[in-house]
Amino acid sequence: MGLDEQNRPAAPRGDAMAGDDVQSVVDTLADRLGRSVAVDDPQIRLIAASRHFGDEDDIRVRSVIDRQISSELQRWVLAKGIADWTEPGRVTGEPDFDLAPRLCFPVRCNGLLLGFLWLIESATAIGDETNRAVAEAVESIGLILYRRMVLSERRRSRVESSLRMLLSPEKDDRYRAIDEIQEEQLLAHSSHLVVLVVEADAEPTGDTALALEAAAERMERRLPRGSVLTLVRGRRAVVVVGGPRPLSDRAVRDLAERLRHDFGRTARPERTCAIGLSATVHGLEAVVDAHRQAGTAVRAATLLPVFGGVASWSSLGPFALLLRIDFDQLTQDLPFPGVGDLLGNPEHDILVQSAEEFLDRAGDSSSTAQALHVHRTTLYHRLKRVESITGLSLDDGMDRLTLHLALKLARINTARRSSS
Repeated sequence: MGLDEQNRPAAPRGDAMAGDDVQSVVDTLADRLGRSVAVDDPQIRLIAASRHFGDEDDIRVRSVIDRQISSELQRWVLAKGIADWTEPGRVTGEPDFDLAPRLCFPVRCNGLLLGFLWLIESATAIGDETNRAVAEAVESIGLILYRRMVLSERRRSRVESSLRMLLSPEKDDRYRAIDEIQEEQLLAHSSHLVVLVVEADAEPTGDTALALEAAAERMERRLPRGSVLTLVRGRRAVVVVGGPRPLSDRAVRDLAERLRHDFGRTARPERTCAIGLSATVHGLEAVVDAHRQAGTAVRAATLLPVFGGVASWSSLGPFALLLRIDFDQLTQDLPFPGVGDLLGNPEHDILVQSAEEFLDRAGDSSSTAQALHVHRTTLYHRLKRVESITGLSLDDGMDRLTLHLALKLARINTARRSSS
C-alpha cells in the first residue's frame, strides 16, 4: 500500500526491514507491469516502494510528503482482516481517507505473515502473466524478509541478553556484557551514550510490549546503523543510544518526543508513555549509572505534569534527590507539626500554592505576585498566614528549606497516590 514513510526508503540500516534486496524486486516488478508497487510490513509500515506511473492516489502522495499515515487509517486497513489472508484480495476504497481501491497480496513464508504487496487498482484487468509476475515477486520478497527476520531475531536476542547484563548490579556481569557488545559489534560507538527509560501507563500486555518494540524499531530506522540497543521488559523499555559525538539536549529530547508519538500510533488510543533521559556518559561502564539517572527521570515524567511526559536528569533539580525517597517508609512526622496542618487542610490550598510559588522564585515577592495575579499586599497576607499556621519564619533560611522540601515531597506523594 505504501502508506508510511517515503516513496523510496533510505539505505538499509542493520536488520531493519528495509533494504536493497526488497527494493530491487519491487522496482523490477513495477517496470515489468508498468504500475507502481509498494510493500508494507504487517503493521502497514513501508518497506519499499517503486516510482509512480501516474496511478498514485491522494493518500499515497500525502504519505510521501508527511512520511506517515494516521493511526485511524492503519486500524481501518487492518480491520479488513488482511492479516488472516492467505490469498490475494481486494481492499475497497474509502473516500473519507482519499484512498483508492487496492489489490493486496499477502507476503508469507513458512506460514508466517511478513507483509503485504500492494497494487493500486486500475481499469486494466490483471491477466495470467501479471499474476505470475506478482506471485514470483511475492515469493522472492517472502524469502528475503524471512531470512531478515531470522537474523533480526538472533541479533535482538543477543542485544537483550547483553543489555540485561550491562544493567546488572554485579560488576562481573557488566564486564561480560561489555566484552559481548564489543566482540559482537552490537554498538558501533560507545564514546558518548545516552539512556532513555520508557514507561507505559498501562499494565503490561502483549499490546504494550508490541507498541514499545515498534517505537524503538522506528527510532533505530531513523538513526545510523549500530546506534541503538533496546530491551523491553513488561511495560518498560530501556534504550541506549551511542555515537561518536555527544547528542545535544535538543536532539535527545526530539528522539524522546518522536518515540512517544510512535508509541501512541501503535498502542491503544487511551495509552501513553513517559520517558526519562540520562545525562550523556562516556563508555559502556557508565551505562548502569545513566540507567539509574533515566529511571529517576521517568518517575518525574510520570508523576509530575510540569515535565510534560519527558524529563531529563539535568532538569530535575531537587527532584533528583526527592524522587529517590521510599515513600512507603516515609512517616508523617515533620520537624514542625504546623507543616502538616498546612498541608492537611484543603482550605489552605491557596496558601500552599502561594508559598510554593514564592519559594520557587527565591523569595521574589514582585514576580510571585505577578505569577499569581494578585497584589503584593495579598501575597504578604497569605505568607503571614503560612508562617502563623506552620510556626516557620520565611525570613529564616533553614525554615524556608524545611517548608520548600515539605511542599515538594507532598506534591510527589500526592501524584504517586493518584497514579497507584
